[in-house]
Amino acid sequence: MPKIEKRFLPIKKVEMRKVGEEGKEEQKFVDGVGIVYDTEVEIWPGYMEKIRKGAFGETLRSGEEVKSYFNHNPNFVLATTESDPALELKDTDAGLEFSAPIPPTTYGEDLSINLERKNVRGASFSFTVEEDVLVIDEDDIYHREIVSGTLYEIGPVTNPAYSQTEVGQRDLENICSEIKTRVEEEKRNNSEGKEKTSDLEYYQHKLSLTERSI
Repeated sequence: MPKIEKRFLPIKKVEMRKVGEEGKEEQKFVDGVGIVYDTEVEIWPGYMEKIRKGAFGETLRSGEEVKSYFNHNPNFVLATTESDPALELKDTDAGLEFSAPIPPTTYGEDLSINLERKNVRGASFSFTVEEDVLVIDEDDIYHREIVSGTLYEIGPVTNPAYSQTEVGQRDLENICSEIKTRVEEEKRNNSEGKEKTSDLEYYQHKLSLTERSI
């Protein structure tokens, strides 16, 4: 089974919205951009990553349930796409936007206060990768593009900048190690009599999670 990866993004557009009708209890929402498309970011030194536009389109089209937690904590569930009121996801050219209703719970009220005070200024998401492309440049820097995957969870986080360097690093290092091994094997094969291709062709590989175990 593909391993679930997590990403934390320091995005400023995470804010609270209130909707209310006369005579009814006011409903609060946390709105944000959870995934930014076609923008390369440094996950850690020497490893760059971007997500192709529409990478999680199949998840949205399939109607598969997606959840929203605060700080990736399943004990702090805000909503799912099957809740009432439901988590709403909107795929745009720039990225994937989310709107999660905040429940009237203790942690929901805590989140509301922290949103009002601008203490929560990031977003995160959990996913698995179905297809990606990885290029190693002349400076031995890895550039990974996620082409398609399955989205499981998306929501607000308190401290995205710190978490980004910690979560999932071992998985990513394993991917880099595997790709480097495959690149070296192909270079050896070519040197043994196959027609030599350009360096870029050596370093460009489409990965399928069905072909690897991390």
